[in-house]
Amino acid sequence: MQSSIAETASRLAELPQHLLAAEETSWFDIPGVKIVGAVLGTVLLLAALRSMFGRR
Repeated sequence: MQSSIAETASRLAELPQHLLAAEETSWFDIPGVKIVGAVLGTVLLLAALRSMFGRR
């Protein structure tokens, strides 16, 4: 197990720095985040409207 960890660490060290900089990616640039946000926002909006006007 130690050899695979060492091999992985050496491979990561060889990568260019821009590939490791995940913090430079904005959340708004990830399509899955937009989709989940839209679905969750719609569900919460519908829940708020149903609670305001009641279930008839």
